Amino acid sequence: MNFACTQENLLQGLSLVSHISGKNANLPILGNVLLKTENGGLKLSTTNLEMAVSAMVRGRVEQAGEYTVPAKLLQDYVSLLPSGKVELVVTDQGLEVRADGSSTTVRGMPSSEFPLIPRLTKEGGFRLNAEALRTAIGQVAFAVSASESRPELSGVACFFHGFDQKNKLTMVATDSYRLSEKLVELENGSAPNEAKCIVPARAMQEIGRILTAYKDDVGMPEAVEWSLTDSQMVMSYGNVELISRLIEASFPDYRQIIPAKFTSTITVARGELAKAIRAASLFAKQGLFDVHFEVSEGGLRISSSDSGTGAHATTLKVQTEGETEKKVTMNYRYVSDGIAAMGTDKVSLKLIDGMNPVCVTPAEGEGYRYIVMPIRQ
Repeated sequence: MNFACTQENLLQGLSLVSHISGKNANLPILGNVLLKTENGGLKLSTTNLEMAVSAMVRGRVEQAGEYTVPAKLLQDYVSLLPSGKVELVVTDQGLEVRADGSSTTVRGMPSSEFPLIPRLTKEGGFRLNAEALRTAIGQVAFAVSASESRPELSGVACFFHGFDQKNKLTMVATDSYRLSEKLVELENGSAPNEAKCIVPARAMQEIGRILTAYKDDVGMPEAVEWSLTDSQMVMSYGNVELISRLIEASFPDYRQIIPAKFTSTITVARGELAKAIRAASLFAKQGLFDVHFEVSEGGLRISSSDSGTGAHATTLKVQTEGETEKKVTMNYRYVSDGIAAMGTDKVSLKLIDGMNPVCVTPAEGEGYRYIVMPIRQ
């Protein structure tokens, strides 16, 4: 193999794919990146057997070939090279990297030992705006359960055209203590049929990382292509492709826990609310993380107390619709996570009482809601 490209292009490709590679005592090859000339460029691929990421690097192919080398080592070395031309040549000793008068040989393993990455059809898939999907992942994926006891909650549930939401993707994540739901518009050209899947949290976070890496790249397309099989998904964005296994389980009917009607709606400045919760969190009970929210004619009182550290209370000016004189206690971490995921100046808290879930939404715009279960006193 003999391939030439710019240091910038090679480093960007390596930074995208090397993230999922890692040390594996049983399969050392999983720490390697597969370099393979293809379609006039160089295809970089890594896999952890659950997920695979590949990226095409533009350049000039002098001689076709393929080889694998440690992904992190190659990325670290290429990052030290000056900008300009880099040549990759496979010799009997390994991969020779030539740049700016220097030459380095990286020993690797033959490509025949690299796991086979499946090729999935991209026909009959869905199209989504890349920026909208990136935002949605940031608003949903953090609510995934970290416990392995319920695998159906360890990923993001995706419902295409689901729940009578035609031409929309509904993304949902929950750990049974809080739930995040986001609606994303499907682009023209999407398959008209309903589909659903549960994408592992790490794969969804990896998609978000890829979209963030190309956020300001004017050469990338605006749309993401997303296709499904019974057990796998493939996400294509420009010259990057991610394939992941799906979680084969049934996601619970989460809509049953969301109240159909709330009796109070409080609208408050997001920054002020976040600051008040942070102050109250300093005096919350360790392990319980409880902060009390009390709605009255005077505003929204946020308080906490602990016999060891003391007590705190802040009253915020709010706009209230419906009933007042409401009290609810919530885990401050869960509330803070939801507020941080909203980019609006104001947020709305919808309440019934201290025994029912609280719904937090952006005050402006629709399509996102965050549910927090109360701490029952």
